[in-house]
Amino acid sequence: MLGATITAGTLSSAGTVTNLLNGTITSVLGATITAGTLSSAGTVTNLLNGTITSVLGATITAGTLSSVTSISQRSFIEQTTTGIATANAYTPLPAVTTSVLGTYSFFINNTGANPVNTRVEISADGTNYFVDTTGDNPLAAGSIDVIVPARFLKYTRLSYQSTNAGAASTINVSFNAQGT
Repeated sequence: MLGATITAGTLSSAGTVTNLLNGTITSVLGATITAGTLSSAGTVTNLLNGTITSVLGATITAGTLSSVTSISQRSFIEQTTTGIATANAYTPLPAVTTSVLGTYSFFINNTGANPVNTRVEISADGTNYFVDTTGDNPLAAGSIDVIVPARFLKYTRLSYQSTNAGAASTINVSFNAQGT
């Protein structure tokens, strides 16, 4: 079947489906679905309501999606923390779960009066961290640096410290990322 409008029933195999109001599709290349179940599809261009078990592409306005092979539109994430006071020991910012991110970096602005040291740490378990990349240390007062991790693990965080003991500074950090 090349195309159909179905208001109720079961469609077991179709090359292209342009509108499905209610029912079950076992295998289809493309469909607009307002209600029903879609078990397997090569391409779905619009899904209004229902459940998809496996699909290569879809626009979903309602329903449940249990597995995705890839997402074509990349998302952008930004997390900014300002007014961070440095201390003598390295202090980490909260870890970011980077397992679903493709490209990410830390933007550091030393807004204080003293130099600071920065580094990116990575972890597979969120408990044990490995120093992956160090910043342009020491980062002078009024200077900016961008650190991009060299390795990939599930969790990534930025740690910072005062370069000179007892000489605190203040930094602003922005984490920018693109989804895959």
